[in-house]
Amino acid sequence: MTVALFVLGAIALSAFAVWSVRSESAAMEKKVQETFADRESLSPEAFYDRYFLDLGIAPEVVIDTRKILEEQLGTDMSHLRAEDDFSKNLSFFWDFDSLADVELILAIEKHFQIKISNHEAEKTHTVTELVQLVSSKVGSSSAS
Repeated sequence: MTVALFVLGAIALSAFAVWSVRSESAAMEKKVQETFADRESLSPEAFYDRYFLDLGIAPEVVIDTRKILEEQLGTDMSHLRAEDDFSKNLSFFWDFDSLADVELILAIEKHFQIKISNHEAEKTHTVTELVQLVSSKVGSSSAS
């Protein structure tokens, strides 16, 4: 009888955990849809062409940074704009995962083989600022 109650309790706890994750995921997806509503979907190349072509930043920095954003934040970034701000209209990502910003920086550092200080990360707010920071680090690390 005790084993049966333990098993039922474990099943109930697992079911609650699954429901909780799905509920949070649905809430985040709703927020993503609200934030990106009425925005044009851009391929990675079109995103680069529209926002970064004239800034002298390598296409792979822009495209790879957006890909890392998608992977780390777990959502489609085809509606992202260069002026989107992690401290304003994109701040909800941190509400759903308080470590997402740390994981994002770690993934960028690993992918590009660069180091971003806490100070640099804290003063980086927009997508443009993030891409420019990565670009400057990639440029300086390849010159070393």
